[in-house]
Amino acid sequence: MATFNEKESYDFDYIGLDEDENGEVYIMLKYDGRTTLPGFGMLEYRVKALPFQITMPPEKFPRKIRCFVNKLISSRFNPAQEEQFPFLQQDREWLLRQVYVPGFTYKFSVTGRDFAGKYTLKDLDSGVDHYHYESATPLNIGDSFECVVQSINGMYLALAENRFEALRGAGFKVGRKLMFTIRKQKLDEQNRPFLQLADQFRGFWHRFYLEEDDTAPEQDDIELEIGDITPEGWLCLQYPGKRLADIQKIRLAENPDFGREDDRREFKTSIAFPPGESRTPDFQKQLNHNIMRVIVGFMNSNGGQLFIGVDDTGVVSGIEGDLPWLNQDPKDKFNGQYTCTTDGYELKINNAISNELGELAAALVSTRFFKVKVDSERKDEKVFCELTVKPASSPVYLHGTLLIVRAGNSCRQLRHGDITAFVLDRMRQQQLGQIESVETTATAAAETSPPATPQPAPPLKLAGDSSVAEISGYVPLIATPEKPEVNWGHLSFFADGGWQFGKPTQDSDKIADVQLTQRHRQSKYRLLQCYANGNVNAVGSLAKKTPKTKNKRYKNGWNTADQLMQVFACHLDDYLVIRSVDPDGVPRLKAIQVNEISVHDSLTAQGNTIVPESEAKVTEYQIVSERYSSFIYDIIAKGRYSGPGHNASLIRFQDCVAFLEQQKKNRAVGAE
Repeated sequence: MATFNEKESYDFDYIGLDEDENGEVYIMLKYDGRTTLPGFGMLEYRVKALPFQITMPPEKFPRKIRCFVNKLISSRFNPAQEEQFPFLQQDREWLLRQVYVPGFTYKFSVTGRDFAGKYTLKDLDSGVDHYHYESATPLNIGDSFECVVQSINGMYLALAENRFEALRGAGFKVGRKLMFTIRKQKLDEQNRPFLQLADQFRGFWHRFYLEEDDTAPEQDDIELEIGDITPEGWLCLQYPGKRLADIQKIRLAENPDFGREDDRREFKTSIAFPPGESRTPDFQKQLNHNIMRVIVGFMNSNGGQLFIGVDDTGVVSGIEGDLPWLNQDPKDKFNGQYTCTTDGYELKINNAISNELGELAAALVSTRFFKVKVDSERKDEKVFCELTVKPASSPVYLHGTLLIVRAGNSCRQLRHGDITAFVLDRMRQQQLGQIESVETTATAAAETSPPATPQPAPPLKLAGDSSVAEISGYVPLIATPEKPEVNWGHLSFFADGGWQFGKPTQDSDKIADVQLTQRHRQSKYRLLQCYANGNVNAVGSLAKKTPKTKNKRYKNGWNTADQLMQVFACHLDDYLVIRSVDPDGVPRLKAIQVNEISVHDSLTAQGNTIVPESEAKVTEYQIVSERYSSFIYDIIAKGRYSGPGHNASLIRFQDCVAFLEQQKKNRAVGAE
């Protein structure tokens, strides 16, 4: 029988994820083939899951979870029992090595500061907390920044400003010999072979290009010598005792030299997708806030360049992934007017600048597009965008209230007395003529030339034989096709109370069905059973509710006491809109967020009374995505609190329906 000791770590077997009644998600575990200890009732081995683990596909989850025994409790049924039950938390050192790879960039937010002046950070992607971080520049709670992981030291991370500094801080030096593990042989963006390596010293990933007549070594490990380190943070490797092959330097620096992020240069991969998000676009967060924050920081400092479609290492990722989503921003009043061209992309950015920073600020930004040749025949190319930002003559505010400046390779928000000092300094510079005003050119008539202000970094210059070419004029761009949803199964309900999960069925007694995809396995999705009497049964943890045997018809699987009208599988942030008619024949509407509907554990539950049958008769249910919430604001604001809804919302709802139908038509035309 298992025996545990406090403050020690043990390896548990992974079973799956489970959500408790409070919405907390846990990793369910086994130890020695058991899920608990005898004598402890319903207690089971489990440990709280982090945000990134909740969305991780089951097939990618580690089979072993190392857990730290935080404390032990005795059995209340048998106090004399020697075995004690462990309360677990994930072993921190094991967890850090699961989440982080040295040499990679991660984004952190400041959440606190201790008495010694060290900061507490939270990883914005994984949700892991970090303690005792020291910063050379003062930070404020809420600030976010990106760092490269230099090394994992026990329970702590050593962070560096960029990959070059991380390599240097980790002890990589020219002339040092190291052992590398060959992970795989791959092709780069120009279809040239290289070995993907991981050094056995710190765990960084590296590239080692092969000569034309070279073949990959047969052994898994290889000894190489560091011949040079590029400013971008790449090791130029060579066989010990041999001259550094030119191919290593050339191919590691052959792409356009964007340099490193600094006080006048910033890289962003997208205007649609925030960092760490690759499926759900959010223009309000990424374009209207993250991108605008960089631009306004340049304006309030010495100007700079923003490259879009370029990742943090200076590798061109392209803007093609943004194109299918340009017209999927319901909060943009010009939504539907953007074409999949360079003009459409530029218009989207310029409209955001005008709305968030003002028309005068928009005059300080110029845009250029470039295409990168991926192969020698120019059959495959990627496009990136360059924004050159001039310094402003007076303070520019983000969202009308936030004063942002550029500090090193990040942006900082000024507060309190810093704002006053900045404004006074800007006024002094303008009086001295150090900043040329956009509104006037009066300083040009001055008899003496004023001292020159540092100008923004010059636009990207290309060598004559560069693989990059500037784009001019109206150029159509080919949108990257959207990834299709992966089907999970069809859930069907029959008149006799039976139900089935698996392939679609055409049985004549089927009264409702819904198609589920792999995303519906996540805890943030609900199944809604909507009844004619105004009751709605919200069912969570769909992965547990579906039967083990697919395509088998089960009996008495749902509540047949009421008339089932419609079934939906939807996200917690979506809205359920209910159309009804009151006893006087007046149409009514009500909208409620899915997250506000109480969750039941069974498909047979009667559900929640959303619209009382005595007040109105339900005629239709409809799900409206959260991203279209601005179209149903009146419904949400008025219909949530009193009765079944308000007739005043009907027109607004019809506008919403018309919009959704138009979006469906647009997608159908695009697919053709």
